[in-house]
Amino acid sequence: MAEVRPLYGLRYSDKVGDFSLVVSPPYDVISREEQIRLHARHENNIVWVDYSLDPPDNREAKYERARETLESWKSEGVLLREESPALYYYEQEFHIDGMGTFTRTGFIGALKLEKFGEGSVFPHERTLLSPKIDRLNLMKATKTATSPIFGIYDDNENEAAKILQEALSGRRPDVDVTDDLGVRHRMWVVTDRDAIEKVRERLRGRKVFIADGHHRYETALAYRDWMRENGYDDPEGAWNYVLIFLSASGDRGLLILPTHRGVFGIAKEKLQSLEEKLSRYFQVSEVVGEDEQMVKMVASRAPEEHRIGMVDHRGKRFVLKTRGFPKFAEGELPFLPPEVRNLDVSILHGVVFEKVLGISPEEITSGEKVRFYKDAQAGFRDVRDGKIQLFFYLNPVSMEEFISVSLSGHILPQKTTYFYPKILTGLVLFPVGEEDRVG
Repeated sequence: MAEVRPLYGLRYSDKVGDFSLVVSPPYDVISREEQIRLHARHENNIVWVDYSLDPPDNREAKYERARETLESWKSEGVLLREESPALYYYEQEFHIDGMGTFTRTGFIGALKLEKFGEGSVFPHERTLLSPKIDRLNLMKATKTATSPIFGIYDDNENEAAKILQEALSGRRPDVDVTDDLGVRHRMWVVTDRDAIEKVRERLRGRKVFIADGHHRYETALAYRDWMRENGYDDPEGAWNYVLIFLSASGDRGLLILPTHRGVFGIAKEKLQSLEEKLSRYFQVSEVVGEDEQMVKMVASRAPEEHRIGMVDHRGKRFVLKTRGFPKFAEGELPFLPPEVRNLDVSILHGVVFEKVLGISPEEITSGEKVRFYKDAQAGFRDVRDGKIQLFFYLNPVSMEEFISVSLSGHILPQKTTYFYPKILTGLVLFPVGEEDRVG
């Protein structure tokens, strides 16, 4: 069962001045250009530790440099350790065009580590070896978890957030910054023992689904095992836990956005008579109107059908629609588990990409013929400009579908979910050295 503990977090002191200059997005969404820009933004920006630039002569030296930087910040009072164990109530206010303004709520704490499939923590995607090696080297060098992962726990009432809100008694946030994307981040330090214990009790026995940070979770597991191999077996040791932001499944600001697909590098003959080929599987309707009209038609699907939007190289717009849910998916994708084959993205990959366009699963995963778009407008532009041959617009996966696949033990297709906004790195760090304990 999920066990959450408060932690003795490391946080930036007032010495840094403008807090917005020292935080960053998670390392795995930072481009090379942004990495350089964040280093230049402030001498204490968290990327100097979490995602430092490789030294030209010795790539491995960056981990030692990160350790030295972190230690100097602590000794200079740039980072201060919490005097009392705390949970960190966290709100993100953001706007999505065409949808409105939302506030996602949750808290940052320490979650006891469990191997996937052996307890109450569930993944939804596969991980790669290379990022885990990098994160583990950094963790061993700094003995610190520098960036929280993102988890969702099953609670439609969002009681934990309400408990923490009451404990705040209307006081001002300890952190209040707006990032480069216009997202407002506010965080409050909560040390009230009664409130913390109520939150822990509320989450006891709940399931936790990893939304973002699978590599960092598995890195924390590897670090825990490494510590145990070196004789550190105290169950209260901080290395038995992972730094995590937790949001309730019933939180109104918890949104899953879709990741759309663009196709390129397809032989011209494959695109000839494409509508006719697609009509063997779908009801194909040409859209009279602009992109927005197609988006509305895709969104207005009935529960018993799949709808996928398509813009071709001529700029024509179509809606691909199936009927007979779930029999269509059973017939076309019988080799996939029911929880996975009934997703729109599975229909797109298995029927449109593989059967109609002849794109192999390897070509999808490698990006050889498929490009992924979080921003639909970028996809619409690229197909108009001839950078891609086809653009496919998808509905988002629902929270119920996300949880169903996670509980089944199966994996979602690559880049199915997009949880926005990202959790900032640098709000709070989690010391996990030999002497560190949870609260």
